Amino acid sequence: MNLIKPSVARMEKSISRIPFLVNLYSRPYSQVIKNEIELAQITAADIVLNIGCGAVPFTAIQIASLTGAKVWAMDKDESALKRARFCLEQAGLSEQIEVIEGNGAAHIPRGFDVAVVALQAEPKAQILDKLFAGATAGGRFVFRKANARFKQCYDHLPSNTEPVAEVGQHMQTFDRSVLYIKSGGKEEQAYAS
Repeated sequence: MNLIKPSVARMEKSISRIPFLVNLYSRPYSQVIKNEIELAQITAADIVLNIGCGAVPFTAIQIASLTGAKVWAMDKDESALKRARFCLEQAGLSEQIEVIEGNGAAHIPRGFDVAVVALQAEPKAQILDKLFAGATAGGRFVFRKANARFKQCYDHLPSNTEPVAEVGQHMQTFDRSVLYIKSGGKEEQAYAS
């Protein structure tokens, strides 16, 4: 049984009301998110969907802070979302980051330009399908991929899909972020169906 994901979720919920711990916990992700911003070329003109934001929505916070983009922070755990809202209020970003309840494998809101998917979000194949189906041409999707040591702990992207680009990451559980782009071509439409 994989204990990593529920342990991380519990830990995030417990620290979410303590700004000092939120900042400390988020710090190692700073370079990761800068790399992903560059990979997906996120700008202030984009609307970014963060799938699997958790109780400490550090990806949404850093994307909004670094780029000025509007962010939709989505998670299917209602109690995590309550804590995420508190974090955003403390960070002064409640206007720039909207928290929405949802399961990325079941429903994707329309109108986003970029999606950044958390490592623990699953099932990745269904999320990728929903992103391709819900995005307009030019939509960019960033996924974090588990490194070899943690491959059994996290869901994987389908092997029949090739990202258009990737960037190496120096994290304990994942070693790269990959980018998909919806081009609107026939093959991509067939895959998204």
